[in-house]
Amino acid sequence: MSRWLYILLIFSVLAVILDFVGVPPLLLFVVAALGILPLAALIGQSVEEVAEHTGERVGGLLFATFGNATELIIGILALSKGLVDVVRASIIGSILGNALLVLGLAVCVGCFKHGRLRFETRSASQYASLLALSVGGLLLPSIAELFATREHQTQIVERGFILSDFIAVLLLLGYIAFILYSVFRVFDKQQGNENEEEEMGSLFGARSVAAIARLLAYRRRVAQSSVPGKSGVLSHIDGTLHAIISDEASVKVFHDKANVTVGDSVQPIVNTAAPDPLLALQVSHQENAQEKQAKPPLWRALLLLAAATVGVAILSEILVGTIEPMTAVLHWNAAFVGLVFLPLIGGLPEYFNTISMALDKRIGLVLGASAGSSIQIALLMAPILVLFSLFTPGRLDLVFNIVELSVLALATFLFSEITKDGELVWLEGFLLILLYAMMGGTVFLFGL
Repeated sequence: MSRWLYILLIFSVLAVILDFVGVPPLLLFVVAALGILPLAALIGQSVEEVAEHTGERVGGLLFATFGNATELIIGILALSKGLVDVVRASIIGSILGNALLVLGLAVCVGCFKHGRLRFETRSASQYASLLALSVGGLLLPSIAELFATREHQTQIVERGFILSDFIAVLLLLGYIAFILYSVFRVFDKQQGNENEEEEMGSLFGARSVAAIARLLAYRRRVAQSSVPGKSGVLSHIDGTLHAIISDEASVKVFHDKANVTVGDSVQPIVNTAAPDPLLALQVSHQENAQEKQAKPPLWRALLLLAAATVGVAILSEILVGTIEPMTAVLHWNAAFVGLVFLPLIGGLPEYFNTISMALDKRIGLVLGASAGSSIQIALLMAPILVLFSLFTPGRLDLVFNIVELSVLALATFLFSEITKDGELVWLEGFLLILLYAMMGGTVFLFGL
């Protein structure tokens, strides 16, 4: 975690103190928001440390579960206080913030530094399909209520809640299917293993400098990727590297002893102009050993995860309690606060991580972080909040206004269009930012 985020932990303690003392709601809102930022970053850091012990599959599930923990905690506490409109707006705001603002900024920053950014289109196509499912689940209740109102049907509100609960369950089923396929590779293991074995077999077939170089390059590519199950592949590669190190060491000793004397000079048989594969393998093996030694203990990661989650819950309760007084002082509508401010506070550390990925030219991870977070919110967070509202004073349904749904549909369409060719340019990212700004301005002025 960045140093400046550790400094912000001061606001986490200060917010609790100011809540007991009693200060103006606007000041308390700002302090609590600043205090949530480092705690949200600590949740992400602790999940990464736990994933190092549990492996890639369980780690991916943990990322999916805790990726939007802050937004979920804020939503649950807001529902318990009856702020249904704020929660409803925060659902759409979190989706649009990731799919438009974060992705747009990351694309612009990455393209300014590296030019055109290229990526694998298959994963982007899956993200687009899941976003389309999300839009369908959030769009149908609103359309049904709109036409039912026009036809003057009876019990529209009651049936709207029933339809929202039904769709929430179906969205959860879609999310479970997404986890089973992307994390645990259910009904996709055989094909994936065959491809891996075929690709690895072509690498292990020849004992040459070129083959070893391809092996090392493949290991780096796998280590930097976000493909589920890469831990097993890396272990296989590391075992092979260790075996090659031992074999190449014995061959090197033999070559060092087998020198050919020509006149007064001694010339080795081995071509000294060729790169030394043993040195490269030893460096890679040593780096892997250092990574294992630097692995933090599991108990510390779990303790950090629990403490950060509790801290977010406490500060979220303080933050939610200041929303109504703050909006009254600033004359802002609750929809704008839920659509812009709450998603920004909960996801700001994740936003910085995504932009850092773009600076490192890891555009595949950028798409996974932005689109994946939007998918998690629509398929996991929204259904949980809808079902949780069964036990709160105010019921939450999936009926949104026409402005929010229009921007959500446009965002899904833009994502599909700009990712279908396998490359991104800064203009496409700038268009995403402009659409997000249009949506924010509309909601701010009209409160829709």
